[in-house]
Amino acid sequence: MKLQIPSTILISLVLLTACDKSDADKTVKQETTSEIGLSSTMEKAATEARIEILNGNMSLPGSNGSAKAEITPEGDLLIDGKPVTITAEQRQMLVTHRKLLATIAINGMEIGLKGVDLAGEAIGEAVKGVFTGDTENIEKKVEAKAEKIEASAKALCEQLPLLMESQEKLAASLPEFKPYATMSADDINDCHTDTVHKR
Repeated sequence: MKLQIPSTILISLVLLTACDKSDADKTVKQETTSEIGLSSTMEKAATEARIEILNGNMSLPGSNGSAKAEITPEGDLLIDGKPVTITAEQRQMLVTHRKLLATIAINGMEIGLKGVDLAGEAIGEAVKGVFTGDTENIEKKVEAKAEKIEASAKALCEQLPLLMESQEKLAASLPEFKPYATMSADDINDCHTDTVHKR
């Protein structure tokens, strides 16, 4: 994996090499403080998002022209805000489907946060490497963490067949759900392909 740093950051690194040691230490400290602030902000937003995903209605993507559809935490299917008449069995299927959607959404969000943290860490390591002269280990450190994120992404892709199976059962049992059964086998294949190619 090649560590790619934006040109503006590279220019900044060149300018920073002209600083004395005290300036270098100050710059690294400011970088670390900035990263902590960013991580704290992202974690707060992620916590709020998790609460919303777990407790709010889950929107369903539909085919073109489909009315807005949602699944409530209680297992109601709402079409344009109006509840669809369902059986107790269908309600349980909707609850299960919503839980799968929520799990995948939360896991995907956490993988995204790890990717952002990794990018910030890579820049921080690059800055420290310029000042310490130890640039050889940067790629190894980033590579090791990138592999863990890739493994998490693969695990996320492996949850998709369960979601598709749940979708198909709902579509067969509940005609009103059919316009929102948009997931296909291609989506699962694309997930695995993108995990490798976009790393």
